[in-house]
Amino acid sequence: MSKNLDENNIYQLLYEEIPSDDDSETSCDDSDNDADYCLPSREVVISESSSDSEYEDSEILNLDNHNIYLLPSPLKKTRLSLKRKNNNKDGEIPKKLPVSRRQLFSNFNFEEGDMSGIQPLATPSSSQSSQPQINIQQNHNETNTPFIPPIWSKNNNNMHSSPLFTSLEGVTSIIENLPFCNPINIFNTLFNDEIMNLIVFQTNLYAQQKQTKTGKSFIRTNLSEIKTFIGINLLMGIKKQCSYRDYWLSSPDLHDSYISSLMPVNRFGWLLAHIHLNDNTVMPKKNTHNYDKLYKLRPFISILLSNFQKTYNPHQIVSIDESMVKFTGRNSNKQYMPKKPIKRGFKIWCLVDKHGYLWNFEIYTGKVGDSVENQLGARVVKQLSQPIQNKNHLLFFDNYFTSYPLMTYLKSKNIHACGTINLTRKHLPNFKKDKDLKLGEYDWFVDQGDILIVKWRDKRIVSLLSNFHNPEDATAVQRRSNYGFMSKSFKKARKWWHRLFFHFIDTAIVNSHVIYKQTTNTNITMKDFRREISRSLVSKTLVEKRAVQNKSKISPVELKKNKPSVPNIIRLEQAAHQPQRGTRRRCARCSTKKNEVRTEWMCCVCNVPLCLGKNKNCFALYHNTQEGFCTNNS
Repeated sequence: MSKNLDENNIYQLLYEEIPSDDDSETSCDDSDNDADYCLPSREVVISESSSDSEYEDSEILNLDNHNIYLLPSPLKKTRLSLKRKNNNKDGEIPKKLPVSRRQLFSNFNFEEGDMSGIQPLATPSSSQSSQPQINIQQNHNETNTPFIPPIWSKNNNNMHSSPLFTSLEGVTSIIENLPFCNPINIFNTLFNDEIMNLIVFQTNLYAQQKQTKTGKSFIRTNLSEIKTFIGINLLMGIKKQCSYRDYWLSSPDLHDSYISSLMPVNRFGWLLAHIHLNDNTVMPKKNTHNYDKLYKLRPFISILLSNFQKTYNPHQIVSIDESMVKFTGRNSNKQYMPKKPIKRGFKIWCLVDKHGYLWNFEIYTGKVGDSVENQLGARVVKQLSQPIQNKNHLLFFDNYFTSYPLMTYLKSKNIHACGTINLTRKHLPNFKKDKDLKLGEYDWFVDQGDILIVKWRDKRIVSLLSNFHNPEDATAVQRRSNYGFMSKSFKKARKWWHRLFFHFIDTAIVNSHVIYKQTTNTNITMKDFRREISRSLVSKTLVEKRAVQNKSKISPVELKKNKPSVPNIIRLEQAAHQPQRGTRRRCARCSTKKNEVRTEWMCCVCNVPLCLGKNKNCFALYHNTQEGFCTNNS
């Protein structure tokens, strides 16, 4: 007979909720409801019932898929008391034995399959007429393949070798075929004209729809104005003010002559209020089958993700983690994570390679409907890593995602994964106690499928689970904490999707910066790289403004070694460049120290002297060639 155990202790033992990651605690996304922490859900179907049955108030637990064991049902005490009271009207309820959590399975060896500590109720092959026939139906989320529990040991007989990487890495032919690999050309490849034209069309459409309702007229935007608008926002991320209107103030301590010269403040505010990415009139309603929480962003992020993957092949070493975009307004997609630096905002799952290139991502929108998603971390890893299967990538993630079943799945897909793991997960062995490990010491186990788990003593205990490392290989590492300059675009807006829109503009710039450094081997800071892209985006507007006002407060000419230097993006914009007479000066293109050439002609925009005659036309060559200067210049 089975013992009458304390149902409260058993309930806490079998169904207690253990968080998957202290750093990933959230009250909105239900991501801590992970099946790796509790017993799998089972459906019990009783085909025959008997009031005299000894097991009427009990549940069964199939521990090894061979025997069925009797455990008291974790029901409420009131319901259990009423049933016992009806069955024992004249007798006393037997006293419960005090059993702790560890005492319940203290005699059960999970590795050897010893069931001596628990009394079996019945076996599937046994037939007892006095007991009900019970069928167990287990829910399988992904596959019907039976799960094989690990057998942990210290036997490291299998040879661990470095996996052979069979995929290309780095930029693709799209970047290699660019005529000039400069910051703006790379950015235009990722944030291409398809995205820009989408913004122009949807913004004008939204303004037209708004005019139909309100009757207010508007001036249609165009591609050049949208580029200027984005360029201004990039610059505002470097030169930060409390409000965007501060850049246009007449007060000299806040006024910015450069930004205010590019666009009137009212026009900037109009674009900020009307910029759109999708048509609101055909948006599916809530609770319909095709409803999309990210409808306002869907065309934009789809094109951007495709561009990210077409222009770059990830490195062998990749990582999956979560990123938070700060947002404190009201939106159902917002997550609350109290132990993160950014506590409220939008969560984005990211797959990034070792150089910092964002190659795949997914915006988390919470649970769908009323159902709670189990094994969220494993699902995210499988989905983001699906394009890199069978290529021998080395994938790393933290203990929010790591579990033993996930490691076996990734190994079957030729993805070599490693991650920190919470030792309260299922299917893990018993290690040495923390106090028995000195600083730098570690303990390890290997299972029959070469899955390795390590417990290492640092300042705190660090536990790792890997499907490709050798437990006997050790190395020394150095710690460092170096956070470089990282500016962000201007994001103050009331609309929730504006935060994600500007975030992905920043992401495109970071990816462009990674490509630029790998292609040109140029060490340029992120700040200067953003300035170059911003200046390129506003160049056409800047040229047109200077054509109207020849005496600009900001001169495009920078003197360097007695030779005028004009940015290519301004010099090659031919629309407003016109020759005009001035004083005789040395030609900016053909004059050298050995052969001095002077001319009275100059460009009204570039403000540099250039030869213009019957036999020599430096003016045209200067504005048509990328280099702009003769090869024999000194």
